[in-house]
Amino acid sequence: MIISFAWTTGALLDGLKTVTRRLWKDSHAEKFKAGQIVDAYDRLPRSGGHKVATIRLTCDPYKERLADMPDGDLILEGGLWEDKTDFIDGFGGDPELKVWVVRFELVKGTGQMKLSFAETDE
Repeated sequence: MIISFAWTTGALLDGLKTVTRRLWKDSHAEKFKAGQIVDAYDRLPRSGGHKVATIRLTCDPYKERLADMPDGDLILEGGLWEDKTDFIDGFGGDPELKVWVVRFELVKGTGQMKLSFAETDE
């Protein structure tokens, strides 16, 4: 099992990101369980992604409306968003949208973070 962290790979490897929200099908989300070890990728392997870390799920994924996201989760999501409205806008702007919440801890980083195209443009 893998989860990709394209926008937040740096925060993941720094140990800052410990939660992610996903628009997964229920059948996919239900494959993930508390205590499970999961490979973390910088993007999907089919898009040229590489494994950058190993994470352990700290609870079973659960569904939550974006409007109900705790304010403290902005930091746990990687701290890249100015406020909750900014974060919700990344999901299309609908605060009523229900997404899967995946909480985890970093077990081990590979130390092999690849530069994305955004990081190489100057």
